[in-house]
Amino acid sequence: MLLTVKLQLPKSLVCISAFLLFVLIAKSQSYSRRDIIIDTGWHTIADSFNINAYPKFQDEGFKEKNWKHVSVPHNWDDYGGYIRLVHGNRHGYAWYRKEFKIKVPQNKQVFLYFEGVGSYATVWLNGKKVGYHAGGRTSFTLDITDVVDKDNRINLLAVRADHPANIRDLPWVCGGCSTEVGFSEGSQPMGIFRPVHIVITGNVRVQPFGVHIWNDTTVCAKSATLYTETTLKNYSAHEKQVNVINDLLDRDHKIVATQKTIIALSAGETKIVAQTFKDIKQVNLWSLEDPYLYHLVTTISDRTAVIDKDTTAYGIRWISWPIGKKHKTNQFLLNGKPVFINGIAGYEHAIGKSHAFTKEEIKSRVDMICAAGFNAFRDAHQPHNLLYQKYWEERGVLWWPQFSAHIWFDTPSFRKNFISLLKDWVIERRNNPSLILWGLQNESKLPKDFALQCCKLIRELDPTASSQRLITTCNGGEGTDWDVPQNWTGTYGGDPATYARDLKKQILVGEYGGWRTIDLHTEGEYKEDGPLSENRWCQLLEEKIMLANKVKDSVCGQFFWLFNSHDNPGRVQAGEGFRNLDRIGPVNYKGLLTSWEEPTDGYYMYRSNFTSAATSPMVYIVSHTWPERWLKPGIKDHITVYSNCDSVQLFNAVDSISLGTKTKNGIGTHFTWNNVNIQYNVLYAVGYYNGKKVANDVIVLHHLPAAPNFQKLFAKNTTVIESKAGYKYLYRMNCGGPAYLDTYNNLWSADRQLEGNDTFGSTSWTADYKGFPAYFASQRRVFDLIRNTKNGSLFQTFRYGRQKLKYVFPLKDGNYRVELYFIEPWWGKNAGNNCDGWRQFDVALNGTVVLNKLDIYKESGYCTALKKVINTTVKGGKLVISFPNTYSGQAVISAIAIASRNLDLNPAKQPAPIFSVGGVKNDLNDKMTIEDWMDIGQRQYFDRSFSFSHLPADLFGAEWLKMNKTESLLEKGFSLYPRKDIFLYIAINKKAKGDTAWLKGFTDTKTFIQTDRNNGENLEVYKRKYLKGYPIKLKSNYAANFDYVIAVQPITTLVPAYDLKPTTTFNIDKATYSKGIAEKKLDGKPRLQLLATKVSEWVIWKFILGVADYHSFKIKYANTSEKVINAKLELIAADGTIMQSSSVELNPSKPGKWNYINLQSKAMFNAGHYRIQIMFPPNSSKIFLSSFQLQ
Repeated sequence: MLLTVKLQLPKSLVCISAFLLFVLIAKSQSYSRRDIIIDTGWHTIADSFNINAYPKFQDEGFKEKNWKHVSVPHNWDDYGGYIRLVHGNRHGYAWYRKEFKIKVPQNKQVFLYFEGVGSYATVWLNGKKVGYHAGGRTSFTLDITDVVDKDNRINLLAVRADHPANIRDLPWVCGGCSTEVGFSEGSQPMGIFRPVHIVITGNVRVQPFGVHIWNDTTVCAKSATLYTETTLKNYSAHEKQVNVINDLLDRDHKIVATQKTIIALSAGETKIVAQTFKDIKQVNLWSLEDPYLYHLVTTISDRTAVIDKDTTAYGIRWISWPIGKKHKTNQFLLNGKPVFINGIAGYEHAIGKSHAFTKEEIKSRVDMICAAGFNAFRDAHQPHNLLYQKYWEERGVLWWPQFSAHIWFDTPSFRKNFISLLKDWVIERRNNPSLILWGLQNESKLPKDFALQCCKLIRELDPTASSQRLITTCNGGEGTDWDVPQNWTGTYGGDPATYARDLKKQILVGEYGGWRTIDLHTEGEYKEDGPLSENRWCQLLEEKIMLANKVKDSVCGQFFWLFNSHDNPGRVQAGEGFRNLDRIGPVNYKGLLTSWEEPTDGYYMYRSNFTSAATSPMVYIVSHTWPERWLKPGIKDHITVYSNCDSVQLFNAVDSISLGTKTKNGIGTHFTWNNVNIQYNVLYAVGYYNGKKVANDVIVLHHLPAAPNFQKLFAKNTTVIESKAGYKYLYRMNCGGPAYLDTYNNLWSADRQLEGNDTFGSTSWTADYKGFPAYFASQRRVFDLIRNTKNGSLFQTFRYGRQKLKYVFPLKDGNYRVELYFIEPWWGKNAGNNCDGWRQFDVALNGTVVLNKLDIYKESGYCTALKKVINTTVKGGKLVISFPNTYSGQAVISAIAIASRNLDLNPAKQPAPIFSVGGVKNDLNDKMTIEDWMDIGQRQYFDRSFSFSHLPADLFGAEWLKMNKTESLLEKGFSLYPRKDIFLYIAINKKAKGDTAWLKGFTDTKTFIQTDRNNGENLEVYKRKYLKGYPIKLKSNYAANFDYVIAVQPITTLVPAYDLKPTTTFNIDKATYSKGIAEKKLDGKPRLQLLATKVSEWVIWKFILGVADYHSFKIKYANTSEKVINAKLELIAADGTIMQSSSVELNPSKPGKWNYINLQSKAMFNAGHYRIQIMFPPNSSKIFLSSFQLQ
């Protein structure tokens, strides 16, 4: 056996090294193999450009400065893919160091096993280089026996992970590293992003993934023949004779069959031992209903002892595809029985850590996918963490692994690495019974001859390839067994109503799906050209589910795209959320979950169609993020409920005022109520299965009268935020929300960005990006009622994040009571599935973890107030609340309170609002306050009940002025004094008559604020930029009977979401150009071609801007030469002023492909006439221009 011990170091040694040391002590030689994960105690630093920034870091005497303490998996590219840059993902070089001790008996081999280091790994141990590996997504093992100190002394492990931009010799590259459209997909990790192990074996061992087991199609429940190959290596200096014993164990650990072979291995020799288990009787076949796993125990021994032992899980089954065969139907067969594949694809991406997934994160994602009813998973589009395949085979989920996505470089180094990594990929996965297809490349660019070479290799490594597991490309490619099609009708053109007919032709659809924006909702039926709302998206998907179900007996199935939205460098995609706060990008926003892992309505739609009410009953009213749906009572249509129950009854109050009962109509349908009279603010649904109530759901609407028995929705225990007697509360903060006065008359301060050392506040990941909005992609809210409290508003808003989310409170040294308040905002809406483990995180006070692996759902359930009290001692003059480790999901927090028994203490000041107001008395009548966190549902005035029912995307989270409606402060006049550069927004009713001079210089944003006054009053929004310190005088005789709203947002450096703005395209007929440019045809269409000349040439497009704003400029080109052309791009005003100038590289284009030059304005451009000019140097040629696009 092997013990793992943490060593308490003497202070003198701690001063020499800050490393956390793991002591790995072998008590005896009785063990044959040990596998020890070394995940903690790593130190790391990174540089984006200089590979030589830390020379000799691998040496013992190297002095660290500003190195981070981390655990692995770790990724330096954490948030860069979400900052709205075409190429924002981080590249560069990362250095890692870790110390460990180990006690190893004689005649043992010691190995380092890395599951993934991106993209190139160089490894040193005790100052000596021990290995190198190119390609981050497959594993590698290094023999360190001759270098490691085995006698319980310090070893220094050092790793440099290189991830430069513009990698051209690997199959996995960043999608932003080229101007070519669709160059690659997704980002790639930078660092040690998967676990690291120390493996101790005997000096003859089974090589990594060295056990291969398979069966052919003759297996059945009566009997089966299995084939095995065991790869061994003799690491000793002498010849060894060993016994190779393979025992096949059943689920109860009983030996079913045994094979023994004696072989001799010379020093350093590797051999493959082939064995056959013939005619095994009474076989338990692996299936989706019963994923039965045998275990093959491989034992290597000599005459005296067991030298090595390894165990391999295996499921006996056979599969058949209709491609190239004569099937009665075009169905996929598992053990001779048809299975309709209801699959989903997923990337290993999550905002804040990207590919660095913990084992808890992987398990939670598997749980979510299974809970939604999917029976198959497709890797998108690169090799996933190996832990996934363990869950797939254990849970009975079919699996389509993918090797790469549309990448091809015609160089010897690329071909060599591609083949080498492909071999690793197959060997790591070939034993898995879940694996049904080999995915060579998505949207393949591989030449046919190279694809054929790859297929030949796969067949050599996996005898079931092509005979059972077909080798595929998807949506383009040749040379494989099958190019699986995609079907994007309804998204990229086409008619979704033909999906059943399409599927019968296509047999298996590798991708179907659509765009959607969370929080965006629309009424009515599906419209192909409608807004990309969650409703439209779900209607499209459900229609395809219904149509596929109709032909399921004559097709193989389909894979939905996509489990969670992922960062997508090289694109411009920012439609993930309706609020600007949520518009991260570039993101492929088609996921059932957002990039921050919040479930959409679509998640519940799938659950309703593909899970059983017998085991997981559920009801979901559409939608929990649509409280503004109606502004007045009356007859309503298209009320949708997703449920897997037999029938659902809908009420307009809690268990009363029934709107009728509907029954289920089969797969691909939902429950709908039309022409019903909605009078109150509650919709309550009850699901019935076999005549019994088994599930319910409730939503609360903002603008309708309170329902009868509304108080029934509140739990009896409402004292959760009550103050502790004998304490003075110094701080109370509403995390992610505005100031809040609770039912005990305690004021909770708004969440504001930390400023300086003498204020309290919050900070998040955007602090790493100068000028970014403070709360971007770190705040959300729910509208559901919060159980266990009458102060639900305090809990409905929250911040989310990882290690970079922090709250800082200045405090005198001493003892304090810290109260932390949480809800589980997303998981567990229905009692039908267990969400334990889906969100786990640590909470630390001044760097010390006080709550380990907090699981809110496990402790309190969905949307239920949870309070955690920690008594702590503060030293150093401040308390920092942080979330150093997130194991699954995001850390969330709703509120914080800090108290002391010292009644003489006083809190620090809160950062001031970004502007102040002058000229207002602020007495009972003349009242005006600056409010934080503008949102729907908030009251517009102190003395009126009007509330906001719609806000433009830019105004969520804004500071705004709340005042009395009865007092016309605008007529009296008042002033605003910005502390920062701001955008001032003013919304007015266009029907108003009166002075408009006060809006001089403002730009019409073409957006509106809506309130519920008069069942919906729209206020047009205008904005203007003001600099810090500039006094803004506002005075007008704007009619007192009309409403207005004033709001302020800080000007930030965040690039606007250009893809959500209108696009104007200027073709070549709108261009002027120099003599060395001529109109020529390319791809059958007229283009502008740069001819070979000895002078500089130019092309100009003129355009007019009618709105002062940031803009995006894109020129579409093809460089048909074989060299990079350096050009110059200029934006010029009408008076000749050069507004912006940039040098650009025109990279060679692949045949039939176009590249783009993307330029984004660094400052706002005012309304007026402009031109964009691209200039080519002398001796340039073979450049074609197609168009110029303005956003």
